[in-house]
Amino acid sequence: MLIFKNNIYEINNSSNPENEVQQKLDPYDFILRSLTTDREIFHGLQQLPQQESQDHLKTLFPHASRFGSVSLMNTFSRLLLEGLVNRNQWHSMNAYHMTYLFDSLHGTYEEYSYLEPRERKEMFPELKGDIIDFDHFLENYFFGTAFLMNAERYNNMSPEEKKRLKLTDPCLFGVVNRLIPDDEETRFKINPETPYSSK
Repeated sequence: MLIFKNNIYEINNSSNPENEVQQKLDPYDFILRSLTTDREIFHGLQQLPQQESQDHLKTLFPHASRFGSVSLMNTFSRLLLEGLVNRNQWHSMNAYHMTYLFDSLHGTYEEYSYLEPRERKEMFPELKGDIIDFDHFLENYFFGTAFLMNAERYNNMSPEEKKRLKLTDPCLFGVVNRLIPDDEETRFKINPETPYSSK
C-alpha cells in the first residue's frame, strides 16, 4: 500500500457540498488506472528504437524523464503499481516516486479532459462526465509538489528555509537537479506501522 497525505484505501462516505464531484472520484481507482495504462505504454515504448522511445518518454513524462531513461521509468511504473496493489505492507514514497506519479496522473487527467462526455463516463463513471479538479486531488493526496520546483530557486534556498518549507525529502535535491537515482532511491521504504490514525 502506498502512503499518501490521506488514505486512498479507505472508502470515504462523507459528503462535502463544496466539492461534491471530487468526493466521487475514487483516488485508488484514479491511480490504478494511470499506473495500469503506463504498463501498456512501456510495453509499446520498448518496441521502438531507443531515441524514438526516449522522445516519446519526454512527452509522456515531462518531469520524470529529466532524471531517467525508458528503462528506469519502466521500473518506477512497475514498482508503483506493485506497491499500490500490495495490501501486506505500507510503502513510503520519495520525491522520485512522486514525480513519476505526478506525470502519470496528469497524463490520465489530460486524457480524460479531452474526451467527449460519453467517453468520460466510461472512463470514470462515478464522475458522470464532470471535470476532474486535479489541483484538488493533489492538495488532498500529495504531501506537496516541491519536486516541480526550479533547480536554481531550490539551490539558492538556505537550509533553514528548506526546513521551514518542509523541503526535507532527501531525494528532492536529486529530482530538482535531474540526478539519476541510485538503487536505494529507486526502492520504497517499508513502513511497519499504519500511517493513518483510526478515527
